[in-house]
Amino acid sequence: MNSKIINTMWSISLMVIGIATLFLIGANIFTMRLPDMIVRTLGIIDLVSLAVLVFSTVKKAKSKK
Repeated sequence: MNSKIINTMWSISLMVIGIATLFLIGANIFTMRLPDMIVRTLGIIDLVSLAVLVFSTVKKAKSKK
């Protein structure tokens, strides 16, 4: 894969994880009760983004060698 694509995947997945985490933490701090479906959807998005982050990090590390 192209280095530019890997860097873009890494950046986007990192931002998605950060935004989803801030959303969940913000709701928790302000004691908002989020619907269960939203919490589960954000959890799934986090898991998928985490897998993409790991994949792109490994690709970046291998390309540096």
